Amino acid sequence: MLVYLSLGCPSSRYIKEEHVMNHHGTFGAIALIACSSIALAGPVVDLQPGEFSNSLSGITNSDLSELRGTIEFDHYETFTIDSPSEGDTGSVGMLYEATLFSRVVRSNDTGNLTFNFRIIDPNAEHTGQISHIEINGFDGLQTRVEYRDEAGDDYVGPSIAARSLDGDKLTFDFNTSLASDQSSKFFFAMLDVSDYDFEGIVPQATVYLQSGEQITVDIAPNVPAPGAFALLGTAGLCFARRRR
Repeated sequence: MLVYLSLGCPSSRYIKEEHVMNHHGTFGAIALIACSSIALAGPVVDLQPGEFSNSLSGITNSDLSELRGTIEFDHYETFTIDSPSEGDTGSVGMLYEATLFSRVVRSNDTGNLTFNFRIIDPNAEHTGQISHIEINGFDGLQTRVEYRDEAGDDYVGPSIAARSLDGDKLTFDFNTSLASDQSSKFFFAMLDVSDYDFEGIVPQATVYLQSGEQITVDIAPNVPAPGAFALLGTAGLCFARRRR
């Protein structure tokens, strides 16, 4: 569970308490304190290392033409999150099941890449609820963030985005949680590069439940050596087959 508390400086100051399972199966808390300002880049948020924004409100292609572009690849990663048994030696039941849909788009305006993510096809038979999703692989890059508001009212967008102090990790927080019968809207990070070395960086997403359980999944298909993202462009569109 994530808790953001005001410490008296501008809205970008917060305490992030992240409850995680340790090897004994009990919960601990990690606190991260940061105070910095965020830069608005038009209708999206230019999120610098150590910054956060609690004002994500959604955006459409008509709000920012830079979002329009060519799909470089789609990747579907179906995952399950189980409840650990006593002593953390096994599983006593499935808490959550869904698919993380990752889409990389090349902007028609700039040629730069946008990483888009969605949670789709959740299994409503389970009781787990997603609190937040962490995605690594952004060290040294500009990250302009928001969520896309084209999807229907039944889909949920994150309300909070944060970036780690080293700049490598983005966190998208659903605040009141994403229930087991809800899909998310696309949330995204617009980068300032036209090439990305998936083989060298190996970006992944970690999905957290409100109860603390988590799982880490890939957000891109395997890229043939030598691994530069530019190879995907020369080979045409690369689509990962959906495994669900």
